[in-house]
Amino acid sequence: MQSRKFTFLFFILFCSNICAASELTDAEATELGNRISAINTALQNPAAPGAMQAITELGHDQRYYVMVRGWLMYQLQGDMSILEARQEQTSNTIRARVEFIRRAIRAIDLE
Repeated sequence: MQSRKFTFLFFILFCSNICAASELTDAEATELGNRISAINTALQNPAAPGAMQAITELGHDQRYYVMVRGWLMYQLQGDMSILEARQEQTSNTIRARVEFIRRAIRAIDLE
């Protein structure tokens, strides 16, 4: 639930900045919201089909690259903190997400 709140707040803040710079139509804002939601879903389930594609599609768009990379780094730092704190007791889910996020960052950086 908290992840959804973060995603929603992130979307609102991001859209307010984008709208200040350019006019987004309702359809464009909805599409952007759907793409952000797809990234959130991909981060929750990195093994899902199309998870990497959801991130790279928005991450390769130069208008949103900084947002996506920042979001990935924020999530990576949180997961790395969990790994360091729990060490041997960390679930495979966290380990898999860390590896997925690292690959995703490389993918959008090496466009």
